[in-house]
Amino acid sequence: MRQTSGRRLRLVGIGLAAAAGLALTVGFGGEREVQYDAQPESVAHSKEMYFFSSVDSMVATSHLVVYGTVSAVGEGRFTGADEDGSTTSQVRLRNATITISDVLHNPKLKPIPPSITLEEEGWDSQGRGYIVNGVAWSEVGDTGYFFLRHSFGTDTYTLTSSDGRVLSKDGALVPSNTERQLAGQITAIQPDMFSVHVYNASQDYAAGLLGSADTVDSQPDSTEGPGA
Repeated sequence: MRQTSGRRLRLVGIGLAAAAGLALTVGFGGEREVQYDAQPESVAHSKEMYFFSSVDSMVATSHLVVYGTVSAVGEGRFTGADEDGSTTSQVRLRNATITISDVLHNPKLKPIPPSITLEEEGWDSQGRGYIVNGVAWSEVGDTGYFFLRHSFGTDTYTLTSSDGRVLSKDGALVPSNTERQLAGQITAIQPDMFSVHVYNASQDYAAGLLGSADTVDSQPDSTEGPGA
């Protein structure tokens, strides 16, 4: 979902007033201090690596699916320097710590710690907050299902796609991207059966009955492969 160096995200204002900046100000690129918005003020549209026709396919294409709660959020690493090495297009990612209650899909049987870090888009080089493809920033207390892929070269994860977060709120499932067809399929599943659905899809993948989705553009795939 996140593109690498030289990317250009198309930003669209969403009418949100810039909230008071976070108390922490840091040097950006070693040149000046940047104050980061506490809330996003625009939407970025970016190419996605995968489009899923079913929840099962999203399970098979994920490296990890967990049920958990966001226990902390904060600034993450810098990424996206221009091809000439300048930092004018560099962004700062946002980290969300997920405290795991249940692991539903872990095909490589890797040891999974009690909490993991989800990286999501955060701030541009001016410290202005933004979201990508309609996926709201994770907030402390968010509880639900996270479909994840391992970020190459780090110990962090990203959502498998903009469909990859399904929160549980007031007894209902809340997809992260309500504009996609998959959102309707997600909400059609009984909330108390969603974990069973995901687990069964994971078992089908392990048995070779379910294949992962193909990439739909030229973005480099993780070295762990399309599934795991």
